[in-house]
Amino acid sequence: MIARLVTVVIVSVVLGGRAQAAPIVCPPGTENFAPFYDDAKLFKDAIASVAAIQPSNQRLTGITVPHHLLAADLVALGFRAASGFRYKRIVILSPDHFHKTHNLYATTLRGFETALGPVAADSDAVRLLEAHGDMVEESCLFDKEHGVRAMLPFLHHYFPEAKIVPVAMSVKAKRADWDRLAEALKPIVDHDTLIVESTDFSHYLPQHDSRRFDQQTLNMLAAGSLDGIAALSQPDHADSVGALYIQTRLQRELFGAQPLVVANENSQEHTSDYVERTTSYVVALFGTFGPSFNNPARPKDRIYYLAGDVNFGRAMKKILLRDGVADKIVDSIVSLTGARPLIVNLEGVILPNVPEAIDDMTLAMPQDLAAGMLKRLHVAGVSLANNHAYDLGASGYAETVRALDEAGIPHFGQGETLALADLDLVGLTDIDTNGSKNTDLLTPALLDRLLHENAQRPAVAFVHWGREYKTEPSAREEMLANEMRLRGVSAIVGGHPHVSSEAIVPLAGGDVAEVYSLGNFLFDQSAERSSGSMLELRVFSQGTIFVRLIPLPNYFEMGRK
Repeated sequence: MIARLVTVVIVSVVLGGRAQAAPIVCPPGTENFAPFYDDAKLFKDAIASVAAIQPSNQRLTGITVPHHLLAADLVALGFRAASGFRYKRIVILSPDHFHKTHNLYATTLRGFETALGPVAADSDAVRLLEAHGDMVEESCLFDKEHGVRAMLPFLHHYFPEAKIVPVAMSVKAKRADWDRLAEALKPIVDHDTLIVESTDFSHYLPQHDSRRFDQQTLNMLAAGSLDGIAALSQPDHADSVGALYIQTRLQRELFGAQPLVVANENSQEHTSDYVERTTSYVVALFGTFGPSFNNPARPKDRIYYLAGDVNFGRAMKKILLRDGVADKIVDSIVSLTGARPLIVNLEGVILPNVPEAIDDMTLAMPQDLAAGMLKRLHVAGVSLANNHAYDLGASGYAETVRALDEAGIPHFGQGETLALADLDLVGLTDIDTNGSKNTDLLTPALLDRLLHENAQRPAVAFVHWGREYKTEPSAREEMLANEMRLRGVSAIVGGHPHVSSEAIVPLAGGDVAEVYSLGNFLFDQSAERSSGSMLELRVFSQGTIFVRLIPLPNYFEMGRK
């Protein structure tokens, strides 16, 4: 295998800015392409390295994996995640690395021999694609196209009965051309099809630049922004922006699927020597990810959940004290988080005993109930940066802090940082305590609390702002978000409006992912006037993050039924 890889490097030269490879030579007649990689051990070792990771328990409709076999374990991870289900057809989207297609796209009717066994082409599907002869040609470039060939041993192992439709994409293709190919693929892609996007990400950059470009790409993916993906640069962001665009578009339009990035690494991580020009890798799964999704994850990548407003007092207290209600709600939430760390916004004051005469707009909750629920939900942090933390003044705030400390639950207030294992959350509120007319509290000095020296530790602003029941930011919040972006945060996660945003918004070309409001989590308001979401936040070892928005049921109404 090493000899084969060296051969590819030797025959590739740069002429006029274009990579050139040896002339295309087709196998005799209709014979399969000969094996490209000779060493089966590389693939078997990679497959063994992910054997302990559970495949997705919900059917995937697409995966994105690298083709650089330095990251063979990541290729295996993507295929392993999809391997819980069978597929008749696999479409592979790859760059045409050596600029060998005369048209914009190439495919082939030939099959392939691999180090682990043969892979057949889906001749009927290929012919349908080749009917678009003005843009798709039959080609033997796949003999040496590693973007496809690196996939095939894994494909044979995990899906031995599947047939393939390989597609090599020219760098000359632009967005209108990608849209044409997407339309041509639609008759081929059905519910028995898995779309495999074979893409390496940021190229030829030092690691700190690669990290920034990767974060921009991850934020555009999280937002599902076709415009944002189309605006990414090649190869700074990816070696095939077109493949990423077509994958995202087909997944949305054919399956209603969203992406979930489960790995992001850089080639620098694979050696102790300094690498001046790196390549980065992404593994993404595409699916609908409904309740009880088992969320495949590597032990090295930490997952956190951020949720909105929580208060265990008033009417919420009454329903939680009913037989079985707290258990039902806890079970529902833990089925989503998998008992991973959860961070919430605690609205109100924790007291040993809540006075009966307290008014409804003063939020207070009993210590035993609050501490018990927070522990059962695996809460790893409580934000007190909100407009109800001082409802009973400084003494009430001190009581809350005492109760949380006694229960061993970390907390963070205005301008304070919650330092998790590999992530910093900074609490901020732009709204003063209930009963005060003070708003617009965030000053440059408070915003400067977001500045962190270690760029490999992502910082997230957990901010209380905006207007109740409004899901769109005002000019004030837009200005604050930009100031937070300039201070280097990876994500801005908001609360206070009691209603949830429906989307993740990428700011400034993807520098920051913003969720304006998570709405309610455990709060005594009906679904008629409120809503809630939870944000899944996955942290990767190079300091990038990927966020996914999960709509929540109304737990208050669940407890009333």
